[in-house]
Amino acid sequence: MNHKFTSSPWGFRLWDFDKYCRFMKEIGIYDICTMFGDPGTFPLAFKPEKSAVENYQKKAKEQGINIVEIATTMDYVNEIPLAGLLGVKYFRVCDNWEDTNEKFLWVVKTLKEMGKLAKSFGITVVVENHGGLIAKASSCRKLLQEVNLENVKLNYDPANFLYYGEDPVNTLDELLPLIGFTHFKSVRYEQGKPKYCRLEEGVIDYKTIFEKLLPQYSGYLGLEYEEPSDVEKGTLDDFHCL
Repeated sequence: MNHKFTSSPWGFRLWDFDKYCRFMKEIGIYDICTMFGDPGTFPLAFKPEKSAVENYQKKAKEQGINIVEIATTMDYVNEIPLAGLLGVKYFRVCDNWEDTNEKFLWVVKTLKEMGKLAKSFGITVVVENHGGLIAKASSCRKLLQEVNLENVKLNYDPANFLYYGEDPVNTLDELLPLIGFTHFKSVRYEQGKPKYCRLEEGVIDYKTIFEKLLPQYSGYLGLEYEEPSDVEKGTLDDFHCL
């Protein structure tokens, strides 16, 4: 597989940035993702201030690491210019919006505003399918087609689709042209309930997903092992699976 790898920050949320960079570099991943937020709650999070962003950018360069994507807290008017200063190419939106027409219209308007602002910094906004308003592929397609901006794409997460009840393989038939970023983890069932897990432990048919996805998608393959207690081993296991 000749695609570029990166890692989602969520599983590493309790780490500090220096440790995160060192681990990624040790396993051979030099392009990383991070997130804005309160470092008092999640030590990995970047405080959305210019001085903090410049400090993290310096630390990454010292370790030979590129920050390619950052997740927003939805304070996008402030955070997109900071993401531009950081030099990222992707600005990720992840929320479980209520599935109502009123919220749909609000999200469309917000994503249009995000996309127009992000374009001036050469950034693509990627919206992660995450239940609620965009639990289904048809809903993701409807939303992104309504936004109708070249730099507003889908962060395709197969496990999130399955977690909310949709076959992630079939979603690709609707979504392939809209995918701008990816997250990979899996799902297993415990007493009939879905639970996120390592790729090798789950039921998702990644062989078929990659057969469909990779001929048309040339972007990053994002590892997203989410459990902080063993995130090193889980991420490394998933990296070897891919």
